[in-house]
Amino acid sequence: MLANFFGKSNPINVIIIWLIFLAFFIAIILESFSGKNIDSSLLLYYISIILLFMGLFFGYTFILEKNKLTLYNSYGFLFFALFFGFFPETMLDRTEVIFNLGVLIFLRKIYSFRTAKEMHKKIFDSGFWLGILFLMEPRTAIFGILVIVSIVVFQKITMRKFLISLVGFIVPVFCYFSYCFWDNSTAKFEKLFIWYSDYNFEIYNTNSFIIPLVILGVFTLISIILKTPKVFSISGSYRKYWILIILNFLVAMTVILTQNKHKSTKVMLLFFPMSIILANWLEGIKTPFYKNLFLALFIGSPFLLFFIF
Repeated sequence: MLANFFGKSNPINVIIIWLIFLAFFIAIILESFSGKNIDSSLLLYYISIILLFMGLFFGYTFILEKNKLTLYNSYGFLFFALFFGFFPETMLDRTEVIFNLGVLIFLRKIYSFRTAKEMHKKIFDSGFWLGILFLMEPRTAIFGILVIVSIVVFQKITMRKFLISLVGFIVPVFCYFSYCFWDNSTAKFEKLFIWYSDYNFEIYNTNSFIIPLVILGVFTLISIILKTPKVFSISGSYRKYWILIILNFLVAMTVILTQNKHKSTKVMLLFFPMSIILANWLEGIKTPFYKNLFLALFIGSPFLLFFIF
């Protein structure tokens, strides 16, 4: 029943998934209100987060539908929304939601390299958004690997394309440098290029974080192992997308692990590639019973974990 319902892409599916997300969101808000005075500024803060999530979910579904990263179903969007239930702290970090909205805009440009239409503009835009992300979080410069690989797998790498992406990246960075120079605060700009990694992962050493991470990590790894041979047995753009998605997952993990100041909410970077990987694996399961069982467990798990922890 669940597999049949979410195996379609209809407006009712979007509404149901939104209601599931809102159930998580309201639950975490009520928990955060415990012992606090509710004022207008706090309510406005939560309303602003909901509006940001509307943009985040729209961007996610747009990328999937535009590039056909999954078949015509709601599995990917369902997983994406459920991940916030597995890691409820991510729903209240407005800065991180804004940052991931920027990441989605960047990824939208990357996955659109499949078509040659306005190619140079898309390459410039990808570099431009990468530059903005770099100003927000310097480690995201590693996402530049996706720009190069996407051009290689979908088009043909040339010096001109490489320079266009580089110029796009430099534009926002140079604008920020100009502001810092004018403001006599070039030290802030220089900090962007001082990279060091903190390998103290104690912030992640909690059951509420480790258990869902292990659950999702195991299923993601199984999905990659089982799905990859099937993908490489066929030709076409689907194989190219799969390479890019796996690389997206690895790059996001690298960005998280090499932070100079770790935040548990950074795990949000993994939600996009993991949801697509799991959705593609679930599409390949032929037996409805196993599909329904997996979806039932996956939908129920974040609710169970929320009440346990």
